[in-house]
Amino acid sequence: MAKRSEVADQLRERLMAAMLADIGISERMAQPFVESVMDCFAGEQLYFPARARVRVYPVDEISAALLNGATVKHVLKRFGMSRSKLHSLFPGGLPRSKEGANPKYG
Repeated sequence: MAKRSEVADQLRERLMAAMLADIGISERMAQPFVESVMDCFAGEQLYFPARARVRVYPVDEISAALLNGATVKHVLKRFGMSRSKLHSLFPGGLPRSKEGANPKYG
C-alpha cells in the first residue's frame, strides 16, 4: 500500500492538474489553493461521488431510422434505450415513415 506522503503527493498533483486544466490558471496561482484544500481536509477520508453522466442520444439518427421504416423494437436495441426514453425524446410523437410502416410496438 502506498505511504501517506505518496498518497498526499498524488492528491496534490491531481488537484494541481485539475486547476490548470479546468480553470486555466498558472501553477503559481493554483499552488495556494491546492495547499489550502490539502490543509482543510488534512487527516480526513473523503468521498466524492462520481459525476452523473448525461447520456446524449443521436436524435437525428434515431429519427432517420424511424422515418426509414425501422421498428421501435429495432431502434431500442440499436441505440440501447428504453421505450420510455425513446418517447421522451419525441414529445410530439414518434417520427413515422411516409407509408406509415412504422408500427408503434414491434
